[in-house]
Amino acid sequence: MLEAMKKTILPIVTLFAFTALVHADDPLPEMWEVIYGPSVNAVKIQRLEQLKQLIKQGADVNAPIGFNRMLREGEEPSSSSRTPTAWPLDVAVQQAQVDMVRLLLASGAKFHGGELAKAAFAGSQDESLAMVTALIQAGADVNSPHPDYRHTALFWASFKGYKDSVKLLLAQPGIKLDANNIDGDTALMAAAENGHAEIAEMLLKAGANVNVTDKRGETATSLAQKTLAKQQATLSRLQSHSK
Repeated sequence: MLEAMKKTILPIVTLFAFTALVHADDPLPEMWEVIYGPSVNAVKIQRLEQLKQLIKQGADVNAPIGFNRMLREGEEPSSSSRTPTAWPLDVAVQQAQVDMVRLLLASGAKFHGGELAKAAFAGSQDESLAMVTALIQAGADVNSPHPDYRHTALFWASFKGYKDSVKLLLAQPGIKLDANNIDGDTALMAAAENGHAEIAEMLLKAGANVNVTDKRGETATSLAQKTLAKQQATLSRLQSHSK
């Protein structure tokens, strides 16, 4: 009973604490602190309000908040010798801060590439669809790949099994069905390997090439066969223990 009460009381205390902070007269944090903050619901509300205030006060939503290295002793923050690696929009997308993403887009945040792919990889289908929709409406390139592994939004949505996001992406003019990631894999391969039959069918109807070969020599068909073999092996083990 005591543990149950603790679990109930703690979120309430946390909510009151951070709600109080929103109305405090403390100076606003820096943009990077707001964007990179914790994702507890109460804190998310606070962060969103802080971001609104920063933007209202003229904060640059396109100023970088991440760099390739830390500042050296005595070096000015405006030093041009550091390479920007993160901006408010792409970090908000990566953290699935849907309301922040919408606010940043409405405030003129620019794309740096990979935001749509990160959005498609969100932790839930609802988050993915909400961010993919907002980014597309704001003019994001539907074929822009993630900068590291070259996954596109269509690849990640197919990999994750997010049917609604796949449907939206397939409806976009110029969508590249057979775009390859760094390993040569396509969206169809991702769907096939992960057993997302309905998404694979959607991709095939849209014209995806079933004969594309990745760097390992695999096709969507061979990957689906390997996945099926694993599933059958698991089924056999389960059946052998149920007798």
